[in-house]
Amino acid sequence: MKSFLLNSNNKPIVKWTLVPKNAFFEGNLPKDHYLAICPGEYIVLDVDVKNGKNGFNYIPSNIYFELRETFNYKTKSGGSHYWLKYLGNRDLMNKPTIFGLDLRVKYRGYVRYYHEIDIRDCIHLIKETSTELNKWLEKLFCSNERHIL
Repeated sequence: MKSFLLNSNNKPIVKWTLVPKNAFFEGNLPKDHYLAICPGEYIVLDVDVKNGKNGFNYIPSNIYFELRETFNYKTKSGGSHYWLKYLGNRDLMNKPTIFGLDLRVKYRGYVRYYHEIDIRDCIHLIKETSTELNKWLEKLFCSNERHIL
């Protein structure tokens, strides 16, 4: 996990892939800047509500119940970021879907952090994925799976 700053256009102010693991921005955010976090050993399911898409419409109720139990927060567009410790054994891809559901994995992606508490103080709230949630994530975010919900 690591964090770094985004400018007012939501672009990293440094080459974020060069920020060392476990390096975190400290202090108050400069005016017109935002905090971004690479999930490291966790994954982040980004549910979008924008551009005519509502990712919540594609989440089965049993999966949504599980997502609500893990660390999460609302995003600017009305969506949510759900942080999870993925226990499956498939290689999940860092990518968007046509459903308004995106995934950020390991050190291959980042999310804008909309929570007021430091991520390091919220790690204990991140839940492990169930077998059922793993299968749903794998259907959406494994390279050899079809994107049918």
